Amino acid sequence: MTLNRLSGLVVAVTGGILLAWIIPRHTESVSFGWLQPATLPNITAVIILAAGLIQLIFPAGRVDFDGAFSLRVALFFTIGTLGLVLMGFLGFIIAAPVLALVLMLIIGERRPPWMVGGILLLPAGIWFCVAYLLDRPLP
Repeated sequence: MTLNRLSGLVVAVTGGILLAWIIPRHTESVSFGWLQPATLPNITAVIILAAGLIQLIFPAGRVDFDGAFSLRVALFFTIGTLGLVLMGFLGFIIAAPVLALVLMLIIGERRPPWMVGGILLLPAGIWFCVAYLLDRPLP
């Protein structure tokens, strides 16, 4: 099995686990609102599953393992995990802009319009969607 097919399999299995186990067990059902809490996660999981299956069935190109890139991925995963822990202590309103700032600085983004968008507008948009459209509290 090539690395392309293996990555497709891992992604497809992840999408399947999200659809079959994680989303149904960790998303509550409500009888109000026009958008159910599981709708967007289910759409995303279907896209993940489909993308993984496409990669598994039709692998393209050549993939080599890059240790430096893998370390960078691990760094971003660790920062994301620490951001979630920070949200538990400080709440979404404070932690999300801080997390966005750290990630944008690490990737080298310095343009003011993009910084404002990533640090202020994106977390505000997420907060609006979750708090008002889904009528769900954020930490």
